[in-house]
Amino acid sequence: MYERYHLPRQETPMPGEPFPKSAVIRSDRCMNCGRCIEACIYKVHERDLRDPRLMAEPKSYLCKNCLRCVEDCPQRALSVELAPQYLGLGEGVWTPQRVHTIWSEAQSGKIPVFGAGYRGRFVGPGYDSMWTDMSEIVRPTRDGIHGREFISTSVDLGRRVDHLEFDSSGQLLTNMPRFVELPIPMLLDVGRLPDLTKVSLDGLMKAARTLGTLLIVPALARPLNGSANGRSCLVPVLPAHKTYSPVPFHDPQMVEVEMSPDWRSDLSKARERFPGAIVGVRMEAGSGIEKTVVELAASEADLVHLLYDEQGTEHGANGRHAKDSLLSINKALVSESLRENIGLLAGGGIAAAEHVPKSIICGADAVVLERAMKVALGCHVSLRCPVCPIQKDENGGDWTKWRVVNLVGAWRDQLLEVLGAMGIRELRRLRGEIGRAIFFEDAEKDAFTSIQGGA
Repeated sequence: MYERYHLPRQETPMPGEPFPKSAVIRSDRCMNCGRCIEACIYKVHERDLRDPRLMAEPKSYLCKNCLRCVEDCPQRALSVELAPQYLGLGEGVWTPQRVHTIWSEAQSGKIPVFGAGYRGRFVGPGYDSMWTDMSEIVRPTRDGIHGREFISTSVDLGRRVDHLEFDSSGQLLTNMPRFVELPIPMLLDVGRLPDLTKVSLDGLMKAARTLGTLLIVPALARPLNGSANGRSCLVPVLPAHKTYSPVPFHDPQMVEVEMSPDWRSDLSKARERFPGAIVGVRMEAGSGIEKTVVELAASEADLVHLLYDEQGTEHGANGRHAKDSLLSINKALVSESLRENIGLLAGGGIAAAEHVPKSIICGADAVVLERAMKVALGCHVSLRCPVCPIQKDENGGDWTKWRVVNLVGAWRDQLLEVLGAMGIRELRRLRGEIGRAIFFEDAEKDAFTSIQGGA
């Protein structure tokens, strides 16, 4: 029976005192009138329990930066500024805003709301240089998560056929390829997260089952807890130049082979060992990646998993951002009429919900979450980070599960909002649809090339 895809959510705070984004400062001008208590609906301000005549120190971690208390204070005794701890978060594309936003999404599973509005730039490097088309947002029925129009976020991984052939008797002649259908365009990957504990790994497997997606793990890693049925969500990464007969996985939906000069031989061995699975190639994205992906699409590979670095760029000197790399790869496949021959996964640098639809517009079939999961579990993405919270086991597997499920649920809700604003009811239609986005480089060129002397 048909059942509409639904993700449960569960409030899952991080242990210890919450991390503040804003620091609410009360100066000595305060006359303890209590107007701020009435102004703040988030309970930032309270009376001192030891002496009700005085105001207690503000609970900055509850502040949503609405500035209502600042406006209502008759003595102008309150001010709000970014907390020093907050400014120490992140690096590069993992800005303090994005790290803190992921924490909020992983706790509640809700779309984040920023009280004082967006104060950042409207253009930047990488995915920040493209905007999605929101022309349908004026239609009242395009309401995203509210559900008056069903919007599918399902994706197919693997090969596709562009037409079917039948004989004179009506029998199907087309050899139907293997593929895996997922209800969301997000997979989980721990292949480049070696510091996760076994408890965290078990929690991630539970999250993958709840989400209905796949968890990519090293094939020779220690076994994970769970029933044999639950292991169908695991995708083993097979090392190059190895015999795959002792790999302890039973009937996976998908396997990945590490890229090597002998990848054709490894693909054949993997397909022989796992005849019911789609077989992909896992490789670092770098210079000349287009030629390699075209070769893979013309071979027996069903899928290629492109690994970008943690900042979302190709490996090597002068590496392109994933946006430009994916656009070029998709264009090369289309020009060779091979786009339907292979699926594309993009992993690395996926730091915000908006990066999911933007990656798909650029040509990916789905994205792979790596560091985003680590951040959801409390990582600061900073050299000044304290003892890494993801290396502790006391939080438990269920805590890990719900933090990741909440994060993916919040990101899917934001994906639904984007699709609704575009007037698209099926995510599959978005792949490679560069006409549904505006790229800063193209807009700048169109605006200024007609000016004399412009390049």
